[in-house]
Amino acid sequence: MSITHLTDNATICALASGRGGGIALIRVSGSETLRIVSHFFTTKDVEWRPRHAYYGLWKIHGTIIDEVVVTYYRMPHSYTGEDLVEVSCHASPYIIRTIIEGLIREGCRPADPGEYTLRSYLNGKKDLTEAEAVADIIVAESAVQHRIALQQIQGRLRTELEGLHSALLKFASLMELELDFSEEDVEFANREQLHTLAVSIGQRIDQLIASFNQGKSLHDGIPIAIIGEPNTGKSTLLNALLQEERAIVSDIAGTTRDTIEERLIIEGVLFRIIDTAGLRETSDPIERIGIDRTYQKAEKATIILVLLDAVKVLQRGIDSLLAQLEPIKSESKQQIILINKMDLIPDSKDQEQALSLVTSHFPENCIIPLSAKEGLGIKSLQEAMLTTSGALQIGEEDIFITNERHLKALQEAREYLLRVLDALDTGVSADLIVHDLRFVLNALGEITGDTISGEDILHSIFTHFCIGK
Repeated sequence: MSITHLTDNATICALASGRGGGIALIRVSGSETLRIVSHFFTTKDVEWRPRHAYYGLWKIHGTIIDEVVVTYYRMPHSYTGEDLVEVSCHASPYIIRTIIEGLIREGCRPADPGEYTLRSYLNGKKDLTEAEAVADIIVAESAVQHRIALQQIQGRLRTELEGLHSALLKFASLMELELDFSEEDVEFANREQLHTLAVSIGQRIDQLIASFNQGKSLHDGIPIAIIGEPNTGKSTLLNALLQEERAIVSDIAGTTRDTIEERLIIEGVLFRIIDTAGLRETSDPIERIGIDRTYQKAEKATIILVLLDAVKVLQRGIDSLLAQLEPIKSESKQQIILINKMDLIPDSKDQEQALSLVTSHFPENCIIPLSAKEGLGIKSLQEAMLTTSGALQIGEEDIFITNERHLKALQEAREYLLRVLDALDTGVSADLIVHDLRFVLNALGEITGDTISGEDILHSIFTHFCIGK
């Protein structure tokens, strides 16, 4: 988005619907909207009543381009807060291109990415959290992504932050008042109450900060790495989860030499499943690179699926795999242990022996016997993935931080809030406390856009949007 476009008063136009349907929607917004649209649109008795749709013809120099439906929204009761018209036409590329080119010739400027939502923010229709959530809801692939974005569009985070901001602002105002009467040695703001409030707000900010890792995973897809020794069936498992032949399956050890990542939705939760190179000692430099990447992916994964070969477990135990798992820091990882190829052990006693041996090494982990090739145990694995991810425990009232800009502002607010608490504990003068309180308030305000300054910040936020939104 051009910086100069942030503050101009141009009437803008763009295709606001996706490609591929039978009907397209072209959006026009700005002070010249009715004049420009009326130049092309003809129908009987147009009164331009707000929130009414009109059927008619779209003509250019007397030539009929299409039969269209035009809907009018009068400022400020529109998406952008400006006069806005939505033109529904047939989705022919020729029709769309001809209508937009005509609008531009008549005085419209092509909208930049996110410019409609930017104008909504600038005209007070949405705060920044709600505006940013528009982009999230457009690209939502799963029910959980949709729910998190919808909460922000509905102002849940804004309401939460406004409550914190308002409570602190009251005390900051009282302390500012004290400075005006500094010569009279009066105290309007109760220091104990401020301390209690600061502790309470700090705890809530800490909760929001702590929600970022899970929120980011739910937003981007929960990363799950499949790891194990060669020929344990990692690629077969990936194919079984996806229900398609995505990864090459071979009896040759080291077939998978690089990571393969696929997206999978289970009961409304998005997972990013990563198939990795088999873990073993090797002198092959290419295979070594693949193994190094396996460790890197495992470090970044939220959940690790450790895959074992049931036949090899009975033949030689699992000490070699345990040695290969050693470089992975597992303290913060959720591990699900999978005993694959159980179909190759027909004797139930041998199956129980394999399960007992694995359980003795992983007594606190979820252990699932399965056959990826036959599809046995896949349903149990999916249920374990959902449970381990914590997605099923998310309540309707839970608020998650998914935006790194929000996280940074909360961390800044927390830092200055700690300084406020330290100042209260050491009896620092009111002017220094007020100074830090202002920084806390500014940091919280940056999230909603109340204290955003500088067009470059808005430019960076809204350029990630699609054109037409």
